[in-house]
Amino acid sequence: MYCECEYGDGRLPLLFIVNPAAHSGEGYALWKQAEAVLQERSIPYEVYFSEKRGDVRQLAKRLTNVSEGAERFLIVLGGDGTLNEAIQGMQHFEQVRLGYIPTGSSNDLARDLKIGHDIRPLMKKLLDGGTEHRMDLGCVTWNADGKTQKRYFLVSCGIGYDAAVCQEALDSPMKDALNKLGLGKLTYLGIGLKQMLTLQYCRASIRLDGREIIKAGKLLFAAGMIHRYEGGGFCFCPKADDQDGLLDLCVVNNVPRWKFPIIIPFALKGKHGGFKGVDQYRASRIEIRTSTPCWVQTDGEIPGKLDRIELTVEKQKLRFIV
Repeated sequence: MYCECEYGDGRLPLLFIVNPAAHSGEGYALWKQAEAVLQERSIPYEVYFSEKRGDVRQLAKRLTNVSEGAERFLIVLGGDGTLNEAIQGMQHFEQVRLGYIPTGSSNDLARDLKIGHDIRPLMKKLLDGGTEHRMDLGCVTWNADGKTQKRYFLVSCGIGYDAAVCQEALDSPMKDALNKLGLGKLTYLGIGLKQMLTLQYCRASIRLDGREIIKAGKLLFAAGMIHRYEGGGFCFCPKADDQDGLLDLCVVNNVPRWKFPIIIPFALKGKHGGFKGVDQYRASRIEIRTSTPCWVQTDGEIPGKLDRIELTVEKQKLRFIV
């Protein structure tokens, strides 16, 4: 990781974390467009570039370690995964205003918040102060080697099929090739069809707010969501509200393999709920146990294969600028 700085008239500089590798290496070029706007307006800034996995988390931790009463305006340039990594390191949430310049292939958070991709008008909005949007923050916890682990998520946390797709997409050469053509979302569609042929169902028990139990005999996936979209535009939870302190849960169970490709196009418009085996729930705490370890994803990032997770939500924890 490394830093470039430009200071103006003594005002507190804006803080940028940039993933130059985002969108198959276009992140740096997009940053230069943003930087030009800063320089035109003589706005002081510091920019920090990530070079490897884990850098963004460490940068966010350091930049948001502020004293009582101080505030920071942190802007992240990258994809949903970059922003997710920044959230893992953030401290003193009440003292940090968070901005986002989306440059990834899925951009599900930007899609739901209607954040544009044109750098100049987006920078103008951020530099003029934008609108503070208090946003819920999801959290998944699990046990590993006798210790409780946790990870935050802004968009969704899923177990099963959607996570298996994300896991394969992380290292997919097809993703880089399609990103360069502006067709990144097709990565998830192509891998999704492949996973549909090979993924094994599992049994699952799901408890909502410590009461209601859902028994799934052939679970394909379950996704707890803060926002409506995941996987590059699939509207799995069309009624999700990022300020209500609740998680919307989409459970796909006992759906034959041949039927899922029929359902998927309807999910792009949030119209999949009418199919048998696709159910929607809402809760502030969701416990999921599976018969075998399954891939788990948080905003497309992979904690690993797990057989027991708990999802909770921290209401309006983030000061998000839109």
